Amino acid sequence: MSAARTLRAHLETWRPYTLWYVGLVGLGGAAVAAGPHHPWRLLSAWAAPTAGWLGGHYLGDWFDRELDAGSKPHRPIPSDRLRARTAVACGCACFAVLAVLAAAGGWRTTAVALLAGFGIVAYSRWLKARGIAGNLVRGALGAVALLYGALAVGLAPGPSSALPVLLALTVAFWAHDAMSNLVGALRDIDGDRAGGYETLPVRRGVPFAVRTVVALHAVTIGAALTAGLLADPDVRAAYLVTLLVVAVAGVAALAPLVTRRAGMPVVVALRAHSVLVVERVVLASAVVGLGLGVAVQLALVLPMVALTWWAQRGMRARHELGPATAGLALATHRRVSLEDAP
Repeated sequence: MSAARTLRAHLETWRPYTLWYVGLVGLGGAAVAAGPHHPWRLLSAWAAPTAGWLGGHYLGDWFDRELDAGSKPHRPIPSDRLRARTAVACGCACFAVLAVLAAAGGWRTTAVALLAGFGIVAYSRWLKARGIAGNLVRGALGAVALLYGALAVGLAPGPSSALPVLLALTVAFWAHDAMSNLVGALRDIDGDRAGGYETLPVRRGVPFAVRTVVALHAVTIGAALTAGLLADPDVRAAYLVTLLVVAVAGVAALAPLVTRRAGMPVVVALRAHSVLVVERVVLASAVVGLGLGVAVQLALVLPMVALTWWAQRGMRARHELGPATAGLALATHRRVSLEDAP
C-alpha cells in the first residue's frame, strides 16, 4: 500500500471539515471562564478536545466498519486502505494524548475527559442506533468540550458572572451538536435501515425528524441569545452580530430540509449538514470573542471557515457518497434546484 494512499485514508478519517470546530468550542469555554488566560492553558483547552475528537473518528469508524461495508464501502476501513487494527491504535493514541493533557490540568479536567471518552464510546458502540438518545449523547460532547475549556483555565471561586453565560452556552452547543448529528442521520437513512440502525428518521420518519431538527435549532439560537444578553455589555455587540449571521445560516441550511421533508434526497441533507458545519464554527468563534475580543475571533474564524469550506468542497461528497456517485448526485441536485426555481 502506497504511503500517499495511506495518508489519504487517515486524512479522510480525520474529516478536516469538522476538525476545527470542537477545539474552538473548548477555547470558547476557556475564553468565557474567569480564570487566567495563560497561553498554555488556552492551548490545552483547544488541543485536548481536538485529540478526543480525532480519537472518536477513528473508533467510530471502527465500530461502524460492518455498517459501512454495506452502505459506504469506499470509506477507509471497508476499502482496506486503513486497517481496522490501525484505526483502533490511532484512536487509542489520540485518547492517550487527551488523558495526558487532562491529567496535567488536574482532577476536574480529568473527570471531564473521562466523561467525554465514555460518551464517545457509548455513542459509537451502543447509542447511535437508538434514536434520539444517540443524537443527544453525541450532542453532549460539544457541551463537554465547552466545560473542559472552562475548567482548563479555572473558574473563579464563589459566584461568577461567567457561570450563567457558560450554562446558557452549554445548552446552545448541546442542542446544535444534537441537531447536526440528526441531520447526518437524515443523510444516511437507507444505509442505517439496511444495517438495522434505528435512528430517529428510520424509527419515526423524515417529517418528524425534520421537525425535531428545527426545534433543536430554535433551542440553539434561544440559548445562545440568552448567553449574549447575560454577557458583559462591553463585548456583547460583536457577539450578537455574529449570532445574527449564525441564525441566517441556519435558515439557509434548514429551509431545504423543510421543503423536501416528504421525500428527502440524500444530497439535500448532505448540503444542509455542510452549511451547519460552517455555521457552528462561526458560533464557536463568537464565544471566543466574548472572552478574548473580536480581533482574536476574526483571526481564528476567517481561516477556519475558509479551511472548512475548502475541505468540504474537496472531500465531503466523495467521503459520504463515494467517488462513483458523488458527481452524479451533486449534478442531479443542481438540476432539481433549477427546476424548482420560480
